[in-house]
Amino acid sequence: MSDHDIKHHIVVYRNVFIALLFFTVLTVLVSYLEVDPTKDFISGAVFIGLVIASVKGYLVAANFMHLNNEKKMINWTLILTIVFFIVLLFMPLLFDINNVGKDVDYWGNGEEQTEVHH
Repeated sequence: MSDHDIKHHIVVYRNVFIALLFFTVLTVLVSYLEVDPTKDFISGAVFIGLVIASVKGYLVAANFMHLNNEKKMINWTLILTIVFFIVLLFMPLLFDINNVGKDVDYWGNGEEQTEVHH
């Protein structure tokens, strides 16, 4: 490798490191936001967290695992994996959509609990 190639790789790795730091800080900041319409629903927060984690995973896989320069078959396999992952991302949203308008106690600390006296 020439000096130019090594310097190019160092720049790429540094930029990926800075991006990973940025997305980590963004994950922490987003965790404090109220993204769901009520406190009982958590699907919006989970969705945003998984999207940020997906971007970070792409950065690691593409640059540190050198998947940017792979053959077409590997790319199609990765695209299929991403499609299935997106389906998994929307599963919490589908669960909450089924409960819209219902009084659902996700955490088990609602008024419907009765005390047992001995």
